[in-house]
Amino acid sequence: MFIVTISTISFFIYIPFPYEQIIWNLMLILICSEFRYYWLQRIKNAETELEYLKFQISKLRKELFLLRLSHEQLEFNYIVRPYSLRRMILELKEKLLKDFSEEEIMQYFLSLLSQNFKVYKAVLYKESKGKFTPIASIGQELEPLDENDPLIKLVVETEQPRYLPPKALKDFSTDKNYFKYLAVIIAKGEKKKILMTIKDILFVNLNEEVLNYMVILLQYVLEDIEIAEELRKFYSTSTSICNDFDFLKEFFKMYNLNKKLGIPSSIVIFNYEDINQSIKYEIRQHIRGIDMVCFIKEKKLILFLLPFTAIAGAVSFAERIRKNFEDLKLLGIYKVEEPTIEALLDTHRTVPDANRSIQR
Repeated sequence: MFIVTISTISFFIYIPFPYEQIIWNLMLILICSEFRYYWLQRIKNAETELEYLKFQISKLRKELFLLRLSHEQLEFNYIVRPYSLRRMILELKEKLLKDFSEEEIMQYFLSLLSQNFKVYKAVLYKESKGKFTPIASIGQELEPLDENDPLIKLVVETEQPRYLPPKALKDFSTDKNYFKYLAVIIAKGEKKKILMTIKDILFVNLNEEVLNYMVILLQYVLEDIEIAEELRKFYSTSTSICNDFDFLKEFFKMYNLNKKLGIPSSIVIFNYEDINQSIKYEIRQHIRGIDMVCFIKEKKLILFLLPFTAIAGAVSFAERIRKNFEDLKLLGIYKVEEPTIEALLDTHRTVPDANRSIQR
């Protein structure tokens, strides 16, 4: 548009017509436009990488909070209540690898709460079009949510868990429908919102500390269910070569970033004959905070996922691992260009062959 305007004005003002100047301006505009396009693309990629790193920091913050709660529990109540948040989260993730059904996962989540926190009556609700629909329950039948309950209104408005303290229970009776629920917690994901009502729970567990445990667990479940629904589109069976749900989740995220924005990530595959827990610990110490590793015992493989790392960086990483762990044999280095590990290995036909050349 700029060149057309300048050319029109020059045609009426300058004699003869300044062809050289117009062509020079056109070339300058084309060069600047091309530079602007690549610069904006780099900015977009940098913003995406920053967003991912912020997500990882947020995840780390939750992990540290979880660790603090676990330590407090160990210090004060370990003999009385021997439960571990990490163990429960691991059980939930193992369940996600076997079954992607949202209803079954939520039912399993409630069974964990019943076993570890003595929750006797509870219902989980999923938000849909501004309404909460019951999806799972324990100790009672599925029932519609009483949205007029004061506790429900407070939780929905503030998006914070609430419960009735023992002093309130002395003054108001739930039988008179003044308060229908003892506690209500809520968790919010990128696409979904889950609300849980508790009608009956062991009296000593009706406190803020236990509710925080439940909120963290529910938040983890909700986030992983959203990712599991995406993974379901690509996994025809419930089994995977790698039984680490977090590894599969991050692998799929890197595939999406590469597909949408062209941001490269790599996966490095090693073979081993014999490896023990101490070696596994040392291997984990040789990777960055955002890198991930999966040990496949059946096939004697080690998979390293390197987010935001091109092939050249992955080659350097592989050489460093080979120098530090001489018993490991490099099988290949690949770009994350497939949605699943199985599809990637099938595309390159990777087999445990120590003499296999590096794939670039």
